[in-house]
Amino acid sequence: MSDAQDAGRAGDAVQAEPAMSVNPADAGQKLDGIIAQTRADLQGHDSVDPRNVLAQRLTDAGLSLSDDEMAAALARIEE
Repeated sequence: MSDAQDAGRAGDAVQAEPAMSVNPADAGQKLDGIIAQTRADLQGHDSVDPRNVLAQRLTDAGLSLSDDEMAAALARIEE
């Protein structure tokens, strides 16, 4: 749906990629979001191991947790 009318005026800046957050989330906020999303995704999927799902999502986000932090995160998922 791109045509000359959508292009704007010559010299106008065009946003070609998603805008990045002005205030990026810190590690705690990322963890909170991962826990909330994992909890929601695992509801009704009792055969799925939450530890494996959480570990993969933490790796994808570039976060690492100690054993105690992982246990606390898993407890929050299971609330």
